[in-house]
Amino acid sequence: MGWLGGATPHQPSPRPGYAPRRRRLYTTLHSRRDTPPQEDAIIKLVSFLARRPGMTAEAFLTHWQDVHAPMACDLPGLRGHILNIPIETHSRSDVAQLDVAPFDGIEQLWFDDQAACAAAMASPAGARWRAEAARFIGAQRGFATEEAWQVPLPAGPRPAVKSFTAIRRRDGATPEQFQYAWRVVHGGMAASVPLLRGFVLSGILAEQPRDDIPPLRMALPLDGIAESWCDDMQARRAMVVSPEAQHWFADGATFLGQVKTVLLREAVMIPPAAAIKS
Repeated sequence: MGWLGGATPHQPSPRPGYAPRRRRLYTTLHSRRDTPPQEDAIIKLVSFLARRPGMTAEAFLTHWQDVHAPMACDLPGLRGHILNIPIETHSRSDVAQLDVAPFDGIEQLWFDDQAACAAAMASPAGARWRAEAARFIGAQRGFATEEAWQVPLPAGPRPAVKSFTAIRRRDGATPEQFQYAWRVVHGGMAASVPLLRGFVLSGILAEQPRDDIPPLRMALPLDGIAESWCDDMQARRAMVVSPEAQHWFADGATFLGQVKTVLLREAVMIPPAAAIKS
């Protein structure tokens, strides 16, 4: 069961007339060498959001989608904006659970680089957007991340179901050991998994703390975030039980220390210029 208590949120409309500026960018760090050049924003802000005490899940979602999210469209240099609404949580018997307080949504914003992100937040529009957040957000934990696509998303509408996993490496493993096992070995296996429509690894660059909103309880540090897509829940169930996926999951258990996985529905405000498979 998810954290939304059965709420049925509506889908917001993207920014009218928006057409994202696209540029060619090679995936960085330890991504697969045989992945073609990708058109994606290199900085993705990821924020876990929990509603204010006494606020219903429905009221939170309505305010988030109808009031707060549209204000982000005024941020200068914004290259993408997605609201992620939890559907249900998952746990693994072979990997320990990451301690994360309940949250009501995950917000993602894309920028060209860290300087562009900082400039957007320091702008008048950024100041208004950040100040407005305290009206409905009771706790928040945010990170600046860098994407490395392993399986590009298909052209056309984004797949309906997204799996989102926050990851902490095994105790005793160095960051370099984790990154190699995660990006090079595990990431390289993703292309063989049937019904997997997209897979991206986001390395943590820095936490983005706020002094006006309490931090969401979370066991830190995080080492990365993995996101994968399937066309629907039936396709995801078939993917999970496939021999290729079972082998993939078993590999993950060799280097993952703690994880928190939630299935999400995306509400796309501004389509990010992500890696697309033609």
